[in-house]
Amino acid sequence: MGTHAFARTGTGGTAAAAKTQIGADITMPAGGPWIIHDLWGQVVKRTTVPSEGTGGQLIVDSLSGDITPDPAPAKYPMIGNPQTSSANVSIAAVPLDLRKVVWQAAGKASLKLSYQNQLAITTGSITLAGIIFSEAIPEIRPLMFCDGVQGAFASATEQLLGTITISEKATRIVGIMADLNKGDALTVAEEVAATIRLSSDDVKMPPAEYPCNRAFDAGDGTVAGSTAAPQSQFIPVDIPVIGGSRINVFATTTASVTGNAEVQVFIAYE
Repeated sequence: MGTHAFARTGTGGTAAAAKTQIGADITMPAGGPWIIHDLWGQVVKRTTVPSEGTGGQLIVDSLSGDITPDPAPAKYPMIGNPQTSSANVSIAAVPLDLRKVVWQAAGKASLKLSYQNQLAITTGSITLAGIIFSEAIPEIRPLMFCDGVQGAFASATEQLLGTITISEKATRIVGIMADLNKGDALTVAEEVAATIRLSSDDVKMPPAEYPCNRAFDAGDGTVAGSTAAPQSQFIPVDIPVIGGSRINVFATTTASVTGNAEVQVFIAYE
């Protein structure tokens, strides 16, 4: 069956210690048992108000009671960016928080992901989180072959970035990395984050919703420095493939932007 992934997006609360669910509940596919081995989150600031930072906790709750061990207490760091001393700020990159976990979930087990912001904020942050799971925990393997697609778009509607054709000699996908960039002119108060989705007529992939390596806080359009790029990271996966398989790659941003968002997706295989 290989590796699968769910992604969820939502809006955080505004009060200090407010706990807000991120998107809809997650229901595991039938079959199983599944090993949930990666948990990820991102929190994106939507305001340029000075002296307001982001960040808090990513909380996992088992709703059906058939996740072993019960993850509670499951409060993981969800790292955001610090406050600014002025409204005149460039965009700031938000890195991907990717945490290794190990929970066994039955088929049709259900859970929810929530964000608890540490401090009060004027406008609730954009929150993204998800889980990555397999029948067995994937090994970290060399990235022997790697191919990628890219696209630039402004709409928040899901976009097809392209199709990757795997080599005829390939046997499995071993790594996935998606990267969101913001290279066009900045418009005031346009934060952006994204997730990707993989599909194929040749390989059983769904659910296959993965995070991007970075997202971006809102800026005010003033030229006030540049943001740093977080370290890139491939997510280890183990997805058996038939040689010559075609993988369709889609991307969705959390909001439309005036200048394009740029997304690249790389698939490593052996």
